[in-house]
Amino acid sequence: MMHRHKIRAAVFDIDGTLAMMDKDKGTYTALPGAAEALADLAARGLPVVAYTNGTFFPPAHYYPLLAEAGLVLAPGHILTPATVAAGLLAKKGYRRLMVLGAEGTKTPVREAGIDVAEPGDGGAVDAVLVGWTPDFGGKDLEAAAQAIWAGAPLYATSIAPYFASAKGRMLGISGAIVAALGNATGATATVFGKPEPHGLTLAAEIAGTAPHEMAVIGDDPKLEIAMARRGGAFAVGVTTGIADSAMFSAAPEDTRAHVVLPGLGGLMQRDWW
Repeated sequence: MMHRHKIRAAVFDIDGTLAMMDKDKGTYTALPGAAEALADLAARGLPVVAYTNGTFFPPAHYYPLLAEAGLVLAPGHILTPATVAAGLLAKKGYRRLMVLGAEGTKTPVREAGIDVAEPGDGGAVDAVLVGWTPDFGGKDLEAAAQAIWAGAPLYATSIAPYFASAKGRMLGISGAIVAALGNATGATATVFGKPEPHGLTLAAEIAGTAPHEMAVIGDDPKLEIAMARRGGAFAVGVTTGIADSAMFSAAPEDTRAHVVLPGLGGLMQRDWW
């Protein structure tokens, strides 16, 4: 499968595509060819957006970590599902959210002008938003369930079951929390992260082009590749993360990568650009 449009911008996944994170150390190591690909794109004047499905950190926290690994991105060109969620929920007029998440979720919500209610704070909330957090317990789940039973809708940054790290797969905690709340309340979460196309739309606005003129490059057939196909972008799979070629090939045809590469080496030698 090929794409009928020339590609004028790129959206990269981070974990398993551009770099691997050592969660214990909080550092990134660039994957082979990643730094060269970013530098080549910059030299050609082609915009780049990095869009991670994780909400470990607020976007601002990623820039120096990636730069230390040789991965330089322009200010305002890193997205997380929390930034996407915060912007869209602010447009809905929400003013107070119960957030089950770490600062990677809370900070973008506050920056969007929305009050963050901790579980157990009391008082009504407009909605419950779940992001990544290593620290939660029964009281947090109980407070969120009570808010949902009272009528608050349930939102999530991601429900991905796992993601790539330097030590292999890591649990997607937000997905586990959403599953627990769904089991208790019957609520179905509205998801803002991949494979939903909200982030691709925002990335296209940042890059100043249309989704069909963008390449989305990632290691997960069910996340960034499915998002790319839904949004009409050129889907490029890489086998440096959680999926091998067989996993990419096993995806349904309408959500399958247009091309699968062993990594980012030689990316700019392709004739899509």
